[in-house]
Amino acid sequence: MRFIYTKGFGIFFVCLVIIAAMVFLQTAGHLGRLRKAFLYAPRPVIAIFRNVALPVKNFFITVYQLHEITKENTILHNRIFMLEQDLSQLDQEKRENETLRKELGFVKNTKQKVVTCNVLSPNIFNFTDAITLGCGLDQGVNEGQAVVSQGYLIGKIIHSEKGDSTALLITSSKFLADSKISKTGALGVVIGSFNSGLYIDQLPPDTIVEQGWLVTTAGINEKIPKNVLIGEIGEIVSLPNDLFKKATVISPIDFDNLEFVSVIK
Repeated sequence: MRFIYTKGFGIFFVCLVIIAAMVFLQTAGHLGRLRKAFLYAPRPVIAIFRNVALPVKNFFITVYQLHEITKENTILHNRIFMLEQDLSQLDQEKRENETLRKELGFVKNTKQKVVTCNVLSPNIFNFTDAITLGCGLDQGVNEGQAVVSQGYLIGKIIHSEKGDSTALLITSSKFLADSKISKTGALGVVIGSFNSGLYIDQLPPDTIVEQGWLVTTAGINEKIPKNVLIGEIGEIVSLPNDLFKKATVISPIDFDNLEFVSVIK
C-alpha cells in the first residue's frame, strides 16, 4: 500500500488523468482548440508541462528498460545453464573414455582370456560391498572368476545370470584371496577391511616386508590365476610378538567410481 504514496505513483496517476481528459476532449471536439491554444501558449506554461511530462516519460522508459534487461538476463541464464550441462556431459564422457581406454589397454596386452563389462551399479560411497556388472552367463561369466580393473584384482563373481552378474569387492570383509609378495614369494592372505582398505595377513613372522613391494595373487585358487596384481605394501601393522606378520596393501583403483572392469574367464 505504500506505493500509492510515492512520487512515481503520483506521476503515474496524473498521466492517467491527462490521458482520460484528452480522450474526453477528443470525443467532445475540443482537442483541436486545445492543441491550438497550446501552440500559442506562453513559454512558462510549456515549461511547466514539460517538467510534468518528462518524469512520466522517463518513468515508462525505465520500466521498459528494466523489463528488457530482465528478459535478457533470463535468456543469458538459460544459455549459461545449457553450456554448463554440455561441459558436464563432456567431462563425463572424457572420464569414461579414459577409463575405458585404460581397461582396453590391459585387455590388449594381457595373455589371459577376459571379457570387458560395464558396471551397472557402482559401489557409491561404500553403501555396499558388491557391484552389478552388465555381463553374465551369456558372455562366459561364472561364479568364482576374478574381476580386475586396469590389471588389478578388485573382486570375484559371486552370482551370475544370463545377462548380468554380481561381484564381491576385494575391500569387503567377506573377501579372502590367496596372495604372495612378488619380490620374495612369501605367501599370505589378502583380506578386506569393511570397505576401508586391504591387508595382507598370515605372513610368516620372519618374512621380510618393505613398503612399496608388490602383492599379487598366489594362484592357489584355480579360478583366480596367479600373478594378478593386487597392490603394493603400505604400512607394517603387526607387532613383534604376533604369530603372523600383517601389512596394509594399497591399491591404485578407485573402488567408489568403477565404470568398466574385466572378468578373467
